Amino acid sequence: MTMPLVSIIIPCYNVAGFMKKCLDTVCAQTLRDIEIICINDGSTDGTPDILREYEAADERIRLINQPNAGVAAARNAGLDAACGKYIGFADPDDYVSPVMFQRLYLAAEQYGAELVCMGATIAGDMPLSVRWSMLNGLQCPEWHCSHYDFASMGTFSELCWDKLYRTDFLKKTGLRFREGMRQGSDALFNNLLHPYVRNIVKIPDCLYIYRPTRPDSLVNVYKAPDKKGSGFYPALERVDLIAAAYRELGCLEKARITVLNWLNGSIQLFSSNLLHQTAGEKKEALDAVRALLDKYGWREFAQSPESPFRLLKHIACGHDFRVRCALFGLYRFLHSRAGNKLVELCTRIINLRGSSR
Repeated sequence: MTMPLVSIIIPCYNVAGFMKKCLDTVCAQTLRDIEIICINDGSTDGTPDILREYEAADERIRLINQPNAGVAAARNAGLDAACGKYIGFADPDDYVSPVMFQRLYLAAEQYGAELVCMGATIAGDMPLSVRWSMLNGLQCPEWHCSHYDFASMGTFSELCWDKLYRTDFLKKTGLRFREGMRQGSDALFNNLLHPYVRNIVKIPDCLYIYRPTRPDSLVNVYKAPDKKGSGFYPALERVDLIAAAYRELGCLEKARITVLNWLNGSIQLFSSNLLHQTAGEKKEALDAVRALLDKYGWREFAQSPESPFRLLKHIACGHDFRVRCALFGLYRFLHSRAGNKLVELCTRIINLRGSSR
């Protein structure tokens, strides 16, 4: 078997209502020399039947069946099976432009890149808060760098489906998706990849169409707090794992601000999910952040006037948290509408109100 140009990995679990649209657009790629690796992760609906139907109709489709083990395990199975010069990903409830993988492939070949990043389009309505968090870092001007340093030049997005990875480069890093994580294995994977990337391309094309329509999609996970504070603790775990890996690689000190920004974003994004928790659970969340800051000598982060740690502290103490939640929502709205200056002003208002109590 000759090496395909691109291996496209699609982890599939109970997505019968979306699967055909995804596969139709992937199979219609103008880049014909591809393999499409579909991992059926123990689906209990009609997903396996659809996958078998498409596998029989298109010889480029390879179907892997496994017991349900989660999206990270499914993606790892795809990595193990991939034979292409490059690797890309798609989620089965989304779909893609017919020129997506050709555009990514040509950019990678033109610059000899290890990684190519692109933009995305979000289909349908979604809350401004989630639109803000997803679009941060997605859309970008065309840019190439052969001596990329993420700590000084900025990071790429935490998503998998807006990228093309060179296979030999990816295998040299030894990185895998962390299995067993409830959320964010793709974010962790890409965060851990940052120190290894030297030759990178960013293109402005928005060729991936993200559909936030499933109950367990990213948008709904973000807005549905549960007794565990939804994504708050998985986000802290990711920051801890990233910091530990960077320290082992000897780049934590220079990447300190970057990692603290990720911690900052995690607190901003998930703090509101703690409002429905008991006082003891709120204090537990605050103590978890404190412990993480102490572990890496970052306690001064909590003292910064702009730090959302103060917002978390006031939520934990029960100080007018409903007002603070409203201001926090305004923070996100202003970020989407007016940029960083008004966002910084809003953050200062939150903290000044808290410090006056």
